[in-house]
Amino acid sequence: MRLHHLEIQAFGPFADRQSVDFDALSSQGLFLLNGPTGAGKSSVLDAVCFALYGSVPGARQAAKRLRSDHAAESVAPEVSLEFSVADRRFRVVRSPAWDRPARRGNGTTTEQARTLLSERVDAEWVQKSARNDEAGLELQSLLGMDKEQFTKVVMLPQGEFAAFLRADAKPRRELLQRLFSTTRFEDLERLFTEESHRTARNLADQEGKQRHVFLRAVDEAERHDLSLAETGIDPDSPGGWSEALQALAAALHDRRDAAALESTELAERSALADGASAALRQRRSRWTALGDLRRQQADHDARSDGIADLMEQARLHDQARGLAPRLELESEAGIGVEGARARHGEALQRLRNNDAVRDYLDVDPTVQDEVPRSVLTGGCTASSSALGVLRAALPDEQRLLDVRSELDDGSAGVRRLDERLTVTGEAIIALQHRRAADVARVAPLRLAADGLVHLRADLAAAVTAEETVRQYRAAEQRRGAADAGYDAASGRFLTLKEDWLTKLQLRLEQAAEELAEQLADGEPCPVCGSAEHPAPVASPGGERITLEEEQAARRLQAEAEKELQDLREVRDRARLDVADLAARGGELSPEDAAASSLAARTRVQAAETAQAECEQIEERILRATEDEERIRAERDVLREERAAAESRRSSLLDQEAVLAQRLAGLQGDAPSLTARIGDVQRAFDDLEAARDALDALTSAVGRRQDAVQRVEDALHGTPFGSSDEARAALLPEDRRSRMAEAVKEHEARGYRLSGAWEDGAVRETLREEQEGVEPPSHEDERAAATGADELRVRAQRAGISAEVLGHSVAQLETYSRQFDDLERQIAPLREEARLAAAVADTARGGGENLYKMSLATYVLASRLEQVAAAATERLLQMSDGRYALVHSDATAGNKRSGLGLNVIDGWTGNRRDTSTLSGGESFMASLALALGLADVVQQEAGGLDIETLFVDEGFGSLDDQALEQVMDALEGLRSGGRVVGLVSHVPELKQRVSAQLQVVKGRQGSVLRYVEQPASV
Repeated sequence: MRLHHLEIQAFGPFADRQSVDFDALSSQGLFLLNGPTGAGKSSVLDAVCFALYGSVPGARQAAKRLRSDHAAESVAPEVSLEFSVADRRFRVVRSPAWDRPARRGNGTTTEQARTLLSERVDAEWVQKSARNDEAGLELQSLLGMDKEQFTKVVMLPQGEFAAFLRADAKPRRELLQRLFSTTRFEDLERLFTEESHRTARNLADQEGKQRHVFLRAVDEAERHDLSLAETGIDPDSPGGWSEALQALAAALHDRRDAAALESTELAERSALADGASAALRQRRSRWTALGDLRRQQADHDARSDGIADLMEQARLHDQARGLAPRLELESEAGIGVEGARARHGEALQRLRNNDAVRDYLDVDPTVQDEVPRSVLTGGCTASSSALGVLRAALPDEQRLLDVRSELDDGSAGVRRLDERLTVTGEAIIALQHRRAADVARVAPLRLAADGLVHLRADLAAAVTAEETVRQYRAAEQRRGAADAGYDAASGRFLTLKEDWLTKLQLRLEQAAEELAEQLADGEPCPVCGSAEHPAPVASPGGERITLEEEQAARRLQAEAEKELQDLREVRDRARLDVADLAARGGELSPEDAAASSLAARTRVQAAETAQAECEQIEERILRATEDEERIRAERDVLREERAAAESRRSSLLDQEAVLAQRLAGLQGDAPSLTARIGDVQRAFDDLEAARDALDALTSAVGRRQDAVQRVEDALHGTPFGSSDEARAALLPEDRRSRMAEAVKEHEARGYRLSGAWEDGAVRETLREEQEGVEPPSHEDERAAATGADELRVRAQRAGISAEVLGHSVAQLETYSRQFDDLERQIAPLREEARLAAAVADTARGGGENLYKMSLATYVLASRLEQVAAAATERLLQMSDGRYALVHSDATAGNKRSGLGLNVIDGWTGNRRDTSTLSGGESFMASLALALGLADVVQQEAGGLDIETLFVDEGFGSLDDQALEQVMDALEGLRSGGRVVGLVSHVPELKQRVSAQLQVVKGRQGSVLRYVEQPASV
């Protein structure tokens, strides 16, 4: 993969469109990306990463804001990158999501992220995809790496690899996992663990079932007070559960046999006792039956006289029953006469109480005891005629009532309309007064609200000025602190540099003395090779400066120089900030700025309050005008409705007068015609009822006389002297039936008693009585029954106990079979669970795994070993053959092993920790580690040829010799046409690298500039 051309617009610190021609930069195979701190060197790499993957590396992605703050609001952020993979050339154009100004009105509109991927085919760009997700997948497929791998292979961040070099196993594991996917091996670990858990669960389930069977068997035995302790077997011993089950079953079997024998014996004794008790109970029953028979016979003889009287009453009843119909007719006729006379009296009383009846009778019913039938008939006729006349006039009365009801409703409606007209008039006057008051108030408020836009602009300017003053004061403090820090660092640097130069001078002066001291007779000189040493330099004595002391002084001077450079940049930035804020008015006093801001805010608040109140009053005026027009329209409608109601009321008054005059003669003294009809109707009903009652009384007297004569004729030839004697002899039918049943029952009882005396059991009992045998008592019978019951209960309990023991024996045998079946199933499961647990523990780094290394860590350790081997090739070149990186799988205490990293010092032959390397040595080791890791990841990605590399920072920690060796190693990376870009602001690199991409920062954003200058050696 090789980069060709990059364009950046409104991205990071770059406001205007910037172009980078990587082909021109690559002409020397090595180029430098330099610029001051914060200018945007890393943003160039971010743009490359964003173009390929849609996001930027590391923590900068969390900010989620990629658009340049220096760019114009309407300029879209965009990155365009041309690159080639093998012999194919591609162009990807990406734009992140950003907020553009709305096309209508104020505010912003979010523009979504977009991507356009094209391929150059036959000198033309052919679009391959315009979707973010689809283009991302296509790019990752072309590159063969994800973003994490790309940023570690193509963009070598020295800071991260220096931390990786000194880190412990956990951070190394996290980085290696991101670069080398170990998901399938972690899945294997998880599968081994899950399989171990599954087999353990299966084994636990089966063992739980086996334990459940055993405990149920123990519970079954304990129901019969048989415990495990009685068997003398330890259940926790090997095979203890099975032996205990067999012992419990044998013990219960013996108990069952003993209980069965006892049950048989008790059953036989119970049968004999039941027979004796039944014989005694039968004998006592015969004696009891003899006593009951004697009592029944005596009671039968005592009832014979009463039965004879009942038979005589039945005979007289039978004779009187032939006269019953005539007697009943006589009684009914007498009752009918009494009822008719009572109803006739009631009808006459109603006539006397009804005053309206007198208008239709020729006599006064109140002064006469009887009213002739002809008079009553005449009154009925007269009242019926009057009813016809009155009913014909009923519609006129109903019309009169309707008219009067409508008049009442109309009068109430007119009053309501008058009230509503009064209310609407008052409402119109109130609205007019309120509107006039609002019109008078709105004019001064509108004047006070004018110029609000300008006042708000003044307030924004005052607030900005106040913030500028605050920032200026803070920048002044930062500048003072930066100046003091720079002065102190400058003094410290000069002191340390002077100390180093002094020691270096002494070291050079003492070099000949050290060489002379090492000379020996007969040994060749390391300088001239001669075995003779005629005049070696003599040591003048004094303090000797060692190489380590001189190098330590040099390192302290280099660190002080780097610190001084950093503090110079901090001081320059602080001074620029102060100058910028002063040019924007920051030198104004904070009190004046705050007073201006407060005054502007007060003016804006007053204008906003006046504007809001003015808008409210204008809205009220508009609503009042609309309400007045609506109420006026309602008043006009009400006036029309009142005129119509008054006209209708006059018409109804005329109708009422005509109808009232027409009905006045028919009502009489009644309040209404309906009431008058009711009075006349009641008079007619009373007259008709009196006439009908008189006719009924006459008919009832005639019927009674006929019935009396027929009864007197029927009494001749009977034992009864009058109708009252015949009625007294008659009995109710239910009593006559009971008498017949009593006689019949008495005769049947006599026959039964005669048969009972002939019964064999009675004769046997009479024989025993004659022989003087005593009857058995109740106590004798109860004692026999109690003894039989006790034997029966004991036999039943013994049978139940034997049966329960039999069930328990059978259940224990079933449990034993189930236990043995489960044991045959558990044996292979136990072996399977043991094997699965051992494999899972080993894969997790436990068990027999002596290195405590998990499977995924083992794979990462293999990758780390490859990385260390690849890094060593370059580190040997950079360190002049001194240092080599090796992988270590040694353990440290209880920590897991597998991801250790050591350095071998070729001068001493010792292996030591990477944290013991100096600053420059750490840079060389981390750079070699980054390059080695890039090689391994490249091979992991399918051998993709990476033709463009970026090395980011860290060169300032190297001395001249180390820098020369590192540059030689980087020169070696250019083999095969590879291009290496160095990202640094170290001054020495500017003289060594001719092709440079400079990043120049400014207030309007940063710009990119290509510079090519002769390289110095």
